[in-house]
Order: sequence, then structure tokens, then C-alpha cells
Amino acid sequence: MEIIERKETKTKMGGSLKLGDTMKRTGSGIKTLFAKRKKMLVLGTMFVLLCVTGYLNFAMNNKAIDTSAANVETNLFNMFRTTRADERTRDILVYENLVATSTNAATKASAEAKLLEIRENVAFETSAEGLILVDGFRDVIVNRTNGFVNVLIKAGENISRQQAIKIMTILQSIQPDLDIDNVYISIME
Repeated sequence: MEIIERKETKTKMGGSLKLGDTMKRTGSGIKTLFAKRKKMLVLGTMFVLLCVTGYLNFAMNNKAIDTSAANVETNLFNMFRTTRADERTRDILVYENLVATSTNAATKASAEAKLLEIRENVAFETSAEGLILVDGFRDVIVNRTNGFVNVLIKAGENISRQQAIKIMTILQSIQPDLDIDNVYISIME
């Protein structure tokens, strides 16, 4: 038995390669194959996670949607409160930034006045909502803007004249100079 040692191999293009070069090329081919498999595995995992996220989002949204009238009304009240709080937070940040960075005294004074107005409105609305709720209503939203007060009450039926007078009395106890002509009461049955 003869052992023949080949030192050169011919390629299709006619050049010669050493045996070590062939091994190097094969090694880099294996690395490329592993890199491709790794990319495919990452893409596959991302696709599976995307599918799971989509399914969970769909499932959670279907559970969260309740079409009963009471839940829709509660959601409207909560949505309004959340929106109002977000807008006020944004406004407060803007005015506080103006106060902190403005070099113009008039701009700074105007921003401070707006901050004070926002904080007074928040205090008025919070107090009014709490006192009206204590009076026996299911839910209430009070919004004071530019001298006008809007009261939205969740009641099973229209409110009586005595209840409306009670609401006006509550509002005037918080702000004695409140003009009752600028108060609007709405009922959501």
C-alpha cells in the first residue's frame, strides 16, 4: 500500500491551491453557514414574537371591550379625566419652562399667571367633584375654563330643581363670586 501525498490540487480555473488553503476556505464556508443560520434563527424568533404579540394584543382588546352602556359612560368619564390631566400636565410644563428660561419680564409674569390659573382650576374642580359626589350622584366631572363652569353628572334620571340648587350652592361655596349664569349642568343618564 502506497501513501501518496498531494501537495497541490488543481481548481477548475486552472490555478493551483495548497491543501492548507482549501482547509481555510472550507473553514470560512462553515463560518458563513453558521452566520446564515444565526441570522435565520434571529429572524424566526422575531417573527414568532411578533405573532405572539399580535395575538395577545387582539385577545386583550377583545376582553377589554365591553359594550354595556354603563361601562361606556364610565369609560367616557375616565377618558375625559385622563385627557384633562394630560393636557394640564403638558400646559404646566410649558409654563414652568417659560418661567424658568424667559428673560422677558412680561412673558414670565404671564406664564406665572397662567400657572396660577391652572392650579386654581384644578383645586376648584377637584373640590367640586368631591362635594357633588358626596351628595349622592354616581359620577361627576367639573370643568372650569375662562369663567365658565361645566358640570356633567351621571344620574339615572333627570335631576330635580333642588338637586340643581344644591350643586349651585356647592360651587358657590368653593368660589363665592361665581356667577350662576356661567354654570352649565348636563346630565348623562
